[in-house]
Amino acid sequence: MKPFTQANCSRLPLLRFMPAAILSLLCCLSAGTAIAARPLSQLVDQKAGLYLEATQLDQHLQQFLQSQLVTRFRQTDVFQNWLRSKDVHNLKQGLEQLETLTQRPLIPLLRDLFGESVGLAIFNNGPEQNPSVILLTDVKDPQATRSLFEDWFQKTGVTVTKTEYLQTACFTASQQSSNPDKSSPGIHYCFLDQTLIVSESESLLHSSVALHVKPQRGEPLAEQPCLYNLKMYQRARAVLAADVTGYAFLNPRAWDQHIKPPRNEVEQGIVNWWQKTGALIAGLHLKNTLALETVILFNSEVIDLPLLNILQTSENIPDPYTLIPQKALAVMAGQLNLQLLTRKFVDFYAEKHPEKWKKIHAASVGLLGGLDPITDLASTLGPNVLFYSVPRKQLSFDAISFDGLIAMQLSTPALPPQQTNKTSYQLGMENVANFLLNSVLVQHNTNSKQVEQPAVIKVEEHDLYHLRWIDHLGPYQPAYGINEQQLVLASSPDLVREFFTLKSENSLAALPLFQSWKETFFQEEKQLCFLNISSIRSFIEQNADFLAEQLSRQQGGDPARGKSKLAGLKSLLESFDGVFLAAGLQKTQVRIVIGLGSLTPAR
Repeated sequence: MKPFTQANCSRLPLLRFMPAAILSLLCCLSAGTAIAARPLSQLVDQKAGLYLEATQLDQHLQQFLQSQLVTRFRQTDVFQNWLRSKDVHNLKQGLEQLETLTQRPLIPLLRDLFGESVGLAIFNNGPEQNPSVILLTDVKDPQATRSLFEDWFQKTGVTVTKTEYLQTACFTASQQSSNPDKSSPGIHYCFLDQTLIVSESESLLHSSVALHVKPQRGEPLAEQPCLYNLKMYQRARAVLAADVTGYAFLNPRAWDQHIKPPRNEVEQGIVNWWQKTGALIAGLHLKNTLALETVILFNSEVIDLPLLNILQTSENIPDPYTLIPQKALAVMAGQLNLQLLTRKFVDFYAEKHPEKWKKIHAASVGLLGGLDPITDLASTLGPNVLFYSVPRKQLSFDAISFDGLIAMQLSTPALPPQQTNKTSYQLGMENVANFLLNSVLVQHNTNSKQVEQPAVIKVEEHDLYHLRWIDHLGPYQPAYGINEQQLVLASSPDLVREFFTLKSENSLAALPLFQSWKETFFQEEKQLCFLNISSIRSFIEQNADFLAEQLSRQQGGDPARGKSKLAGLKSLLESFDGVFLAAGLQKTQVRIVIGLGSLTPAR
């Protein structure tokens, strides 16, 4: 048969990109395939520096493509405009060329070539050489795939050489040329039962063959030098959720020779983290939520990393989500060892400016009624710290469009049973807060041009808290509230009142989407960033004219451009209801999850 001439196939290096191209197109699949008989990691040498594997692709992709997240995104102007773009036109042309080359429809071809599992392993060959790659995939019909390859290679003029290793047939496909300099290196492949293995390295291919053959000859699987038996790999797979669509495993020890000596303290800190990291694994979730779960595993339980010491706190402390209103636009909540953080900051500052610190320390002790700001006050702050923002009731071009609140948990010593007065700790913190408010007030009134209405301090005493704020200070009303459990700073006294009187059924903890995410992704993670996209959408809808004008001022005063920018943002936000980033830090691992999604249908 003559070489097929309708496609440009004059160079074999194109074959190197075919596995990656097919893998990237696998998202088009949605039909069921055969179940893999064994983990592909049993056929990968444990020296792999990076290993990626996807399992049950069809099932996960079908669920994801039918999810509210995808359904709503398809309805957005952003997606519809993309469908009409030149990129989509070029993509369709590329798919048509692949179908022309294979003489088969692309989707059925992918279903035949890829079964339930796909793996890709990358091996380090040192700083002077490029890494080696091996691709593994469970195919639906090995014999049909062999015939497909034979037909494909014959059409493209590729020469196939057959060899044997451990009585297993291996093949090398190469593109010959009259000029030896232009001849391309061969691509090696073989079939091990249902598994097709492809690599540019013959030694890697042979290692997979050996890992397949030796257990069949009676050698125990547990004694094979495969990735599946690597203890750190087993530990990494155990901490990752079982229902991930795919995952990537990184073995830092395989890349140590690429790490250069640190040149400063920052690089030294990074190198310390790297040396104490035994593995990193990242898993992809595809359901109503698109989420990436990453876990860093340390190679020893006896480690001392400053960041971990600051962020690691007791697991028995309840989450603060019942203190946050559902209407919040953005939320940051976490647990911090504030005494340790304060101590490290003070030590750094005192070392640089010893005389200044002595004066600051003396003034602080005076304001705190004799309490030391480090040994006494800092020990009562935290560990829960949170920030959230809500829409302002009255929008102005002279101020940002939201109010913000910061709250810190207080762990002050309990009062004696018959004493009802405030503790010395609470009085000391009130003194500091009052000093700061008074300083702002004096500065404002001294420099203000509107002397007929000066800023004033206002005070409210409630059963649950003490409230103080500054009135007539422009668009903001800086305020603080305090009781035995919380210290609250806010840009409006209304936020302080709402914080101390919020009912749990109106809190973020009662929001269905947030409840689902917490149950699924961050039950134990204490550090959280959350964007409430549904609240942001409502805020845009209620203040569309004002926000469009505000954007137009940033676009040179063009109202049309302002409305266009706002419409594009609103359309994009229609596809999902929230975004989160959660982190949990322990002595043995760090877990980070980022995701976006929706539980409700499009309106």
